[in-house]
Amino acid sequence: MKLNLWKSAVVGGVLLGGLAATTAGTLQTRDVAGNSAWLIHLDCDALKKTEFGKFILDEIAKPETKQRFDKIQADFGVDLRKQLHGLTAYSSSKSKEDGVLLIYADFDPNTLINVVEKTKEHESTSRGKNTIHSWLDEKKAAKEGGNPRTYAAIHDGKLLIISGKEGPVAGALDVLDGAKPNLAQSKSVSRLGSANSSFLVGVAWKLDLPNFDPAAAVFKESKVFWLSAGEANGKVDITLSLETADEETARQIESVGKGLVGLLGLQKDKTNSVKLSQGLSVEQSKSDVIAKLSLPSADIMGMIKASPKKKDDN
Repeated sequence: MKLNLWKSAVVGGVLLGGLAATTAGTLQTRDVAGNSAWLIHLDCDALKKTEFGKFILDEIAKPETKQRFDKIQADFGVDLRKQLHGLTAYSSSKSKEDGVLLIYADFDPNTLINVVEKTKEHESTSRGKNTIHSWLDEKKAAKEGGNPRTYAAIHDGKLLIISGKEGPVAGALDVLDGAKPNLAQSKSVSRLGSANSSFLVGVAWKLDLPNFDPAAAVFKESKVFWLSAGEANGKVDITLSLETADEETARQIESVGKGLVGLLGLQKDKTNSVKLSQGLSVEQSKSDVIAKLSLPSADIMGMIKASPKKKDDN
C-alpha cells in the first residue's frame, strides 16, 4: 500500500489551512522543544477567516483539487477541509532532515493506526507510554534509492507527529511528556506571542544559509530571524525581522535589502515584480532590520492564479 502521510498533511495544510475548527490553531510553544534551532507554525483556524483563506477554499472546491482531498479523507478518515487546525514544524538542528511536523487535527487515532499498520515494511517501537510507527517511503525509494522510512506517533490520542527520522519523533514525544524542556519555558520566544493576528509565524536562531552570492555573508551575521504573516483591511502583511550583532551589520543588511527591492522595481516587463517592489520596505532600527511586504489580498490571489501549475508527481 502506497502511503506518504507527511506529504498528504503538508499539502493539506499549505493548500487549505483548515475550515470549521473547534480547537485553537495558535502556536503551542509548550509542544515545541526548548532547544529548537527554528520553527514555523501555520494557524489554520486564523487563515480560514481571511480573504486569502476564502480564496484558498474556493480553489479547493474545484473538481481536480476536491478529488485529492476526498481521497485523503477516504484513506485516513480525516477531512482536512474541516478538521485541520494547525501545523508546526521545528528542528533542534539546522538541518531540515532533522525536522519534525506536529499536526493538530480532529482525527480518529485508531483509523490512522490501522492505515499505518498496513503499510509496506511497517515496524513499531515503544517510547515510554507511546508507540513510534515507521514504514518504507516507497515514492522516495523509487526516486532516490535506498531504504528511506517515515516515522510517526500519536500523542495522547490527539496530536500527530511525523518525521523522516526516528530521533526527532522520540524527542518530540519526550517534550510532550515533560521529560525534556519546552519552548514555553524560554523568554526568547516572547515576540511570537505578540503575533496574535498572524496566521503564519516563525523564528530561527541558527540558519545554514547557502553562499549563493557575497550578500549571503552579510545575512549570516544575523542572530535571530522572526517571521509573521497576517491579513488586515484587505491586505496581506508579511514581516521579516532580523536581529544582528550591532548597528553596523544592520546598516549593511539594510543596504543590501534596499538594493534588492530596487532591482525588482527595474523589471518593468514583469508586472508582479513591480508590484512586489512597491509593496516592499526595508528599514533599520538600531541593530535590527525589518523587511515588510504589504499587498492587497486580491493582488496575491492574482499572482497565484497567474503562476504556472506544476505537473503532479503522483
